[in-house]
Amino acid sequence: MLTLYFSTLPELARLLSLLGNEQRLAVLGAIAAEEKYAREIAEELGISRPLAAIYLRQLEKLGLAEGASRTSDEPPYLRRCYRAVPFEVVLNLDVITSLKRSKDETG
Repeated sequence: MLTLYFSTLPELARLLSLLGNEQRLAVLGAIAAEEKYAREIAEELGISRPLAAIYLRQLEKLGLAEGASRTSDEPPYLRRCYRAVPFEVVLNLDVITSLKRSKDETG
């Protein structure tokens, strides 16, 4: 299981912002049990395929999802399949007070 750690307040804020979106959480939930393509997720959640793909890339960039290219006999011949990476976030006041502020915040 992946445990997410942070060294700065902006890093934590980015993660919380990403996970604070109901649709992104739904996408993460959709790939928690089994691998799916962006098209399948979009249909399941009633969102556009491009939006599902954007959310999947964001989750993948943070390490919360993994994508793998799959070949097919039908167009599109190369598609990306996604699955969630089990993770946990440990957050409390001690963690927040120990984080460094960014240089922009400290002047």
